[in-house]
Amino acid sequence: IARRVYEAIRSEFKASCFLSNVRETCKRSSIVQIQKELLARMNINLDTTIHDEFHGRAAICDSLCHRKVLLVLDDVDDGSLLKNLAREQNWFSLGSRIIITTRDRHVLVRHGAVNRIYKVEGLKQNEALELFCLNAFKRPKPEEGYTDLSTEVVKYCG
Repeated sequence: IARRVYEAIRSEFKASCFLSNVRETCKRSSIVQIQKELLARMNINLDTTIHDEFHGRAAICDSLCHRKVLLVLDDVDDGSLLKNLAREQNWFSLGSRIIITTRDRHVLVRHGAVNRIYKVEGLKQNEALELFCLNAFKRPKPEEGYTDLSTEVVKYCG
């Protein structure tokens, strides 16, 4: 959903960045590397080197506070990431949009976004089964002999 929203509205902004799977990326990369990637994707060429997360926060704030930007942080599970990538609203120019997806509502609550949380409802059973079948069988219904198994898989996934 976040990717679709991003693609639909990104042309309205001076710069945009979609950082996907932030949770997994943080396991492989340092916060400084992620800050650098965010700035690079926003087409920011820095005159200085980012040595640590503090310099990274300053660079993000200084570089983006005068630009209307769209930033999507997908699958965030750690509030310190938000502190280092999108700490305050005043880091971004008026009209900027920051979209954060997470499996843990408390990450957003601790970040102060309590009144701006949109909870996505899950699919209905028949919709989930159709989606599963489209991916598993390349058609909207299970292949013959796989109806019960497909239904059980979908139920198990919730």
